[in-house]
Amino acid sequence: MLLKSNQFYDLLSSDFDLMISWEKRLKVEAPFFEKIFRENKVKKILDLACGTGKHSIFFAKCGYEVTGVDNSRKMIEIAKKSTRGLYTVKFIKANFLVVYPRVKEKFDAIICLGNSLPHLLSKNALRKTLQNIGKLLNPEGIVIFQNRNYDKILSQNLRFMSPNITFRKNERIIFFRVLDFCKNKIIFNLVTYREKGGVWSFQTKSTFLRPIMVKEIEGILRILNFTDLKFFGDYKSNPYRKKTSEDLILFARKG
Repeated sequence: MLLKSNQFYDLLSSDFDLMISWEKRLKVEAPFFEKIFRENKVKKILDLACGTGKHSIFFAKCGYEVTGVDNSRKMIEIAKKSTRGLYTVKFIKANFLVVYPRVKEKFDAIICLGNSLPHLLSKNALRKTLQNIGKLLNPEGIVIFQNRNYDKILSQNLRFMSPNITFRKNERIIFFRVLDFCKNKIIFNLVTYREKGGVWSFQTKSTFLRPIMVKEIEGILRILNFTDLKFFGDYKSNPYRKKTSEDLILFARKG
């Protein structure tokens, strides 16, 4: 059964943080963001598609004022529960298309990580979202996107991602991600295997993605007068390579 993206992540919310080694991930990513935020005198951050709020909370603890936005009600509930005693971060439920004017503040930086933009299923929705981002940025404000490298995925028909294996109490859990290619879209399948007491079970959740190619997002950003575009292939600031990079990390500035 194909789910809307918010339904997909509502169902995934209780397992979501088990899929990611957050301590390791943040250790890799932090120097990249800290350098960019320092160079651009960032104080206020909007974390679009914030999920359970791990990035938002991390940056708040680093001294930034952060607003996290996500379209999954259950993800936002988890994020809010994780912020006890932390007053420089807040969370709002909203999707990409209504984040403006739902959020009325302006920000020095907007981040949208974790391959979130491909949940926008049309070019018009992508354009509208990028317009909203522009409206939410201060003059000279910056935006950073992180998507998978769909130029590589589509050209090489890369259907499978490495499994994530973790343990919770007396349960072993394996997350296995598979892509099915359709016309102009991808079906993202997440198969969750659970082993408890020697007995295995599994569940599959699926949702649509729309692959975003570099040429498309670059073109829209330039039309919307974003400048200073930079393309990275990883958080070590290595250049983006269409045929080999695993990710596309894109930096742009409001013109």
